[in-house]
Amino acid sequence: MAFEWTRPDLRISRLYDIQPELTRDQEDWQVLLALNQRGDVNGFITNDAKLLNLPAEMLALHTTSLTLVITDGVGDQPIRATGLVMVHLETIASQMSNKPRIWILRPSAIAAKRSWDYLNRIAKNSHTGIDALVEEERKRLGLAKGDLPTDVSTCVHWGGKARA
Repeated sequence: MAFEWTRPDLRISRLYDIQPELTRDQEDWQVLLALNQRGDVNGFITNDAKLLNLPAEMLALHTTSLTLVITDGVGDQPIRATGLVMVHLETIASQMSNKPRIWILRPSAIAAKRSWDYLNRIAKNSHTGIDALVEEERKRLGLAKGDLPTDVSTCVHWGGKARA
């Protein structure tokens, strides 16, 4: 099973699909050297950041032309790890060379924003009062005054259930 990126020269495959014997009873340094010897593998993706502190693994990587990508801080959550790789894959691929490289990918903290905060920012940047802006846009959208929330709290529909 392989994933095809927008570039036909780029494939991401499971280690098991490439060389199954490397998934059992092998040290990471052995995996790195074996992948490099194949000649058709350019990198290795793992969520095991501990190998950055292992001298044998770092020396083995140093003797290869592999790119090591570590998805750190995602635990054993493959969807989060895959998402991190997807976000950065084009950059990583464009900077691959015949010298070993290490990319450490970490999720960044995110926070939800309220639409009301953006309406206030738009009003401020356009030197318009918030009430005037809302009234103008309400009319433009054909909304009745009763269609607008009476406060700034929002209601989110998630999985078919409304949550305030």
